Amino acid sequence: MSLVFADQKTELRILFVIGSLELGGAESQMLMLVRELTHQKIDCEVFAVQASGALRGAFDELGIPVHCGRYDYTSRKLAKGFQLIRAAWLLWLHARRATVLQAYLPLTNFMGACAGYLAGVDKIITCRRGLGNHQDRHSGWKLFDRIANSLSDVVVVNSQMVAEDTVRRDGIRRDKLICIYNGIDTGRIQRVLPQREVVRQSLGLALGQVTLIIVANLIPYKGHAELIDALSRLLPRFPDLQLLVVGQDRGIMAQLTSQAATLGVGAAIQWLGLRRDVPELLSAADIYVCASHEEGFSNSLLEALAAGKPAVATSVGGNAEMLENGALGVLVNPHAPDELAAAISDLIADPARRAHMGHRARLEVERRYSVGHMAAQYIRLYENK
Repeated sequence: MSLVFADQKTELRILFVIGSLELGGAESQMLMLVRELTHQKIDCEVFAVQASGALRGAFDELGIPVHCGRYDYTSRKLAKGFQLIRAAWLLWLHARRATVLQAYLPLTNFMGACAGYLAGVDKIITCRRGLGNHQDRHSGWKLFDRIANSLSDVVVVNSQMVAEDTVRRDGIRRDKLICIYNGIDTGRIQRVLPQREVVRQSLGLALGQVTLIIVANLIPYKGHAELIDALSRLLPRFPDLQLLVVGQDRGIMAQLTSQAATLGVGAAIQWLGLRRDVPELLSAADIYVCASHEEGFSNSLLEALAAGKPAVATSVGGNAEMLENGALGVLVNPHAPDELAAAISDLIADPARRAHMGHRARLEVERRYSVGHMAAQYIRLYENK
């Protein structure tokens, strides 16, 4: 089956553009979308500035061509500049064969929009997947983002909060934005839930021992420090409490373990690192915690809700949208370990509330955030000129 644009007989050939194929939110969302589109016989290819990473094998298994920009993140600064120029040229070569180019994340949004424009691609889509805090950290990004926006036919945002932030920061027309929420493979998560006790035993968790979990790479804005602080406030009341920390160290592991030791909570934390069995780990936990200072639309939080886990999350980015302003989970302010501890304490003390909240969240995720629903919205976007 070949899809065609409504007013043309052009076959749909989509080139997805991203920085790498490491395990991350944007990368995982792209993989789910590509897998669904491939099942519907839509031609997809991927261009990755650096084509290595944990997800590369999944694209190979699907038979998706993956083109490499031959960029090396470990190179020296001068070499990186030349490598990016080469990657941009290679991207342009591949873009000439595409009818749709869809890019993710700031750098490759800029590169993809420029390459797509110069290659004459029919439709250029860039994806804004988080608040524009990167512009605050490095002011030069504002120019790159605005150029990418101007060369894009559509900018996809994954929450209404991201849309508002993009309009405020970049002055983009609202009619150029379309909100498509993240999707999730709920079937994969539901299949592993019966393994809860087996997974708990493997983690050394006792029967009935309440367990928290956070799934986020170890980056300062993910709020691990506040969660550790909150844990120190919780342990006097709940001495058997355990915290599972799932995520790759991005440079703050030593700082966090030192904080945990200083606060005397090190024995209550399991540092599990980067894992490919997150659904299984979610099945073992009782409460999910998102302590981030900033989010777009958190994949990890969405995955936890799909697993039927009651959640405590900071009211940042799209978290309030996902939790329906507190109906599907507890919202607290960011940078507030006291509020975080109080919300978690209330849930620990009320198992019936936890069960009700988790059940309702799972049903709502299945209704609103399936991969099929997400893919259908993208297909409509591709078909409409």
